[in-house]
Amino acid sequence: MPVLKQAMLRGLALAEASGLSRALAASAWRRRRLLILCYHGVSKYDEYEWASLYIAADTFRRRMQTLKDFGCNVLPLEEALTRLRDGTLPDRAVAITFDDGLHDYYSVAYPILESFGFPATLYLTTYYVEFNRPVFDPMCSYMLWKARRQQQFEWPGVLAAPVTLDPAGCRGAAAALVRFAVQRKLSGREKDDLLAQLAERLGLDYVDLCRKRVLHLITPEEATELGARGADIQYHTHRHRVYRSRERMFAELQDNRRRIVSYTSREPRHYCYTGNFRLPQHPGYLREYGIQSATTLERGLCTAHTDPFLLPRIGDGMALSDLEFRAWLAGTAEFMPRRRIKMSEGQLAPDEPQEVMRSNAGTRLST
Repeated sequence: MPVLKQAMLRGLALAEASGLSRALAASAWRRRRLLILCYHGVSKYDEYEWASLYIAADTFRRRMQTLKDFGCNVLPLEEALTRLRDGTLPDRAVAITFDDGLHDYYSVAYPILESFGFPATLYLTTYYVEFNRPVFDPMCSYMLWKARRQQQFEWPGVLAAPVTLDPAGCRGAAAALVRFAVQRKLSGREKDDLLAQLAERLGLDYVDLCRKRVLHLITPEEATELGARGADIQYHTHRHRVYRSRERMFAELQDNRRRIVSYTSREPRHYCYTGNFRLPQHPGYLREYGIQSATTLERGLCTAHTDPFLLPRIGDGMALSDLEFRAWLAGTAEFMPRRRIKMSEGQLAPDEPQEVMRSNAGTRLST
């Protein structure tokens, strides 16, 4: 564990043991701040062992119990943002958000949320809702990880050279597969065929993975059911891509909006940046389009002075300890150093010019 991380954890433990965290949690300072939690997937199988995209189901349930035990007031996102602006937040205000709309939100996460009576916002990307097959980019990574005990993997014509399926080799092979699909402008169906070929070469049962709905999104029918059960479904683009131009960005939002309205009969008003990626002009585009807020993956608490189109969130997952989670609920973690979350530049549509500022491309949902 890095030295800075160890020092931070010692500081948080001391603040908790001394009663400082408890006092801060009950303070007027914390009452003026909103914590927005971010999740992606809640694991049904072994996904949480593969990527930080996932949290184990028992860990997620424990987090929700911690919210209850800590006396947090979990609010719907829109109400929370309104009360933040008006200065009427209750003690320890929290909003829960999920990105993407993976099937396990419907089958695992939402039933847990319902059991606690907690509202949540789902930022839904809709291409793979309608083309309901495994999402290509992360499925490449997941299947290579599943086959990690193999010594070497080769695929002439797709991979430039054989690779060892260690962590670095898996990352490199997954990136090469994504580049292969982009360069050849493969359709969704063609990429799904490529995934089936990859599974066969790795000795994996692709039919069984699809039967289990691994890395599938919810279906239109499940989205409709969630809406009827009170789920809040909001913008996350249609193709999990963004554009430099206003016209193309508006078209992407409209594609997303049309489908969300068809599932829920409700107008979405809030947006989540895909892969935390945003260009300087994007907040202005969102305002002009009529969107009211946009969330990032930058860490921090929201105040009444926070730009509503640059709202920070805390990404919760297996790498976040119970101590850190409690520290964010109290507000103590706001005073600790934290690294800036890099943007995933792969979210900019391939036929768009690349942004001058370079950044990492992590494991993200993309079409």
